[in-house]
Amino acid sequence: MEIIVGPYGMQSPHPYRRPHVELYDELIVHAQRAEELGFDGIALTEHSFWYDGYCPSLLPTLAAVSQHTERIKLVTGALLLPQHDPLKVAEEAAVVDRLSGGRLVLGMGAGYRPEEFLGHGVPEGRWGARLFEAMEVVRLALTEGTFSFHGDFYDYDKVSLATRPVQNPPPLWVCAGFADWSAKGSGRRGWAYCTTGDVEGGGSIFDLYEEAAIAAGHDRASMKRGLFRDVLVMPSEHEVTAIAEEDFWPAFNDQFLGFGFLKRMNPDGEQITELPIELKDMFIHNPRNAVGTPESVREQMKPVIEMDLDLLIVRTIWANFKHERTLRTMETFANEVMPHLRAESRRRQEQER
Repeated sequence: MEIIVGPYGMQSPHPYRRPHVELYDELIVHAQRAEELGFDGIALTEHSFWYDGYCPSLLPTLAAVSQHTERIKLVTGALLLPQHDPLKVAEEAAVVDRLSGGRLVLGMGAGYRPEEFLGHGVPEGRWGARLFEAMEVVRLALTEGTFSFHGDFYDYDKVSLATRPVQNPPPLWVCAGFADWSAKGSGRRGWAYCTTGDVEGGGSIFDLYEEAAIAAGHDRASMKRGLFRDVLVMPSEHEVTAIAEEDFWPAFNDQFLGFGFLKRMNPDGEQITELPIELKDMFIHNPRNAVGTPESVREQMKPVIEMDLDLLIVRTIWANFKHERTLRTMETFANEVMPHLRAESRRRQEQER
């Protein structure tokens, strides 16, 4: 199981307004520290037209990171592919893979914010179908010399990339939430699948993935599973509480409202302006979060081991935008939790042989 730290978005939400030049500079520092701590990779996440400057351009950012690191994998988790020309994405991916010496991992998702699709001139609807078709274009561009593709959304005739990636191709992952279509569509195509887990944070979504893969004739051993998990870990309960109260809740409140997720909480459909305080504990201790001291987080991560993962993306940055605290969280996880996860993963693999 590879363990990736991130995904980073370089956001500057209202509670922690900071110049973006600092946030991008800190990304380099964090990537270097993640490499020193033994993480397998660092991931970035994408959104456009967002009030807090969420990173809109992952591949150029990873190109910069590649020049300041040597070993760590560079992961898009996720690049919102339907909002881009897939052939251009493939071109940029080939360049990043070449610059990094073959360290790129392409995680691609559909996206879900209508504002982004409209802003990029992409019609609403059929975003999942558009994602899968675009991913096939990317795959062909990165593996074939000259290719043609004629689909419902994209049309290319006898095109090729002059710059070739080091990897043939870089690992390609479908990155998604817990929608059935993403699991089934990935399984039918035999593509690697990374998810937030099911609604309760568990792994039953992988059952849909495997069932679809097996029904389509794919070998279970060839299927790749990945999971996003939000982690808030500190050496002491006092520090955990401080981050939850001072960092996580204010930023989460700001961002969750900024997304416009909670219109449905009002009978009239209007956007609410502040999260009800009674939701705080539910959001902090969501089943898809691991929150607490290292001992507590190790216990909470036990179900993750049982999912038989190939990739684990640990989001220690989520709603924790203070540089020193972010580093301390990353270091605590790397030193106190990650060795346990690796040992348990190896033990499970040995038992299954």
